[in-house]
This record gives sequence, C-alpha cells and structure tokens, in this order.
Amino acid sequence: MTEGMARADTREMWKRYAILAYGAFGTMFDVGLMVIGSLLVGLSISVLLAGFGLVNVIQELSTGAMLASALVLAVIGLFCLGVASEGPLGRGRRLVGFTLWEVGIGRALAALVVGLLALFAYGLVDGVLEGLPAPMVKGAEGVRAAAVAGLTVMPLIGVPLSMLARWYPNGPTWLERADVPIMFVVWAIATMVIIS
Repeated sequence: MTEGMARADTREMWKRYAILAYGAFGTMFDVGLMVIGSLLVGLSISVLLAGFGLVNVIQELSTGAMLASALVLAVIGLFCLGVASEGPLGRGRRLVGFTLWEVGIGRALAALVVGLLALFAYGLVDGVLEGLPAPMVKGAEGVRAAAVAGLTVMPLIGVPLSMLARWYPNGPTWLERADVPIMFVVWAIATMVIIS
C-alpha cells in the first residue's frame, strides 16, 4: 500500500511541475512574442515614415522596397501580437497555488527556453536575408536582440523584478498584477539596448 501511495505522490508531483512548466513557458513565450511583435510593428511604421520623408534615414529605399518591407514587417509583427493575445497570457492564466520561488525559477528557465527558440528562429532566417532590403535585416536583428535579452537580462533582472512586485508586502493591489507588464518593459528595453 505504501508503494502505491509513493507512486501516486510522485505522479502528483510531476503533474504539479508540468502545470508550472506550462504556465511559466506560456507566460514567457507570450511576453517574448509581444516584445518581438511590438518591435516589428514599430519598425514597419518607421519604414513607412521614412518612405514618406517624415524622418531621415541613412539609406534610401525605393518605393517598392519600402512598401514591401513595411508590409512584411507589419504582418509578422501583428501575427506575433495576435498569437500572444490568444496564448495563456491573453486568457489571463496565472500561476496560482505555487510558491513565489517556484514561479520565479519556472519563469527564469522558461525565459532561457524562449530565448533559445528565438535564437533558433533567427538562425533559420539569417541565411535567407541576403539581398533583401535593410529593414528586413534590421527586423531579423531585432529578433536576435530579443533572443539575447531573453537569455541574459530576463533571468537576471526581469523575472526577479516581477517576482519582487508580486512579493512586495502591504503594497497596492495593482502592484501584484504588474508582474507581466514589468517583464515586458524590461525585455523591450533590453532588446532596444542590445539592438542599438
């Protein structure tokens, strides 16, 4: 009887950590997609503004290259934002029933996995970019910068800051819910610093 109980306890423990892994990965994947999507949509808007002569750029683009680059970047960026809005984060899933340390460790590991996935995606498109307009190359560099930020800055700064917001004793109720926006802001700023 005790052997059966031990097996059931082990199964429950694995089930619990599988739920934590799914929740942490879903949250970090969605935050990463929001960063990449925002970056690409912003880049497409700046390409359009440069094409209409509202901002100065170093390299001149033809009208066709400008429109095609802006369209492709906007479509990919909006796709990333759409996937993020339909994922676990968009459905409002929160990791309830886990300790603060479990959530923090899960999210830090998930940030590493998401960073590696983004780096893998960059590796897939890197060889194809030769000969394409400069904004497309810059968009791919933005994905690489987001990957590097996910691998370095998020586990060291972003996740601990978000956990600090969740933990802060006697803080306002909105601060407890600010963990995801904090991660987004840290990831976005780190991506911008790395890409510049």
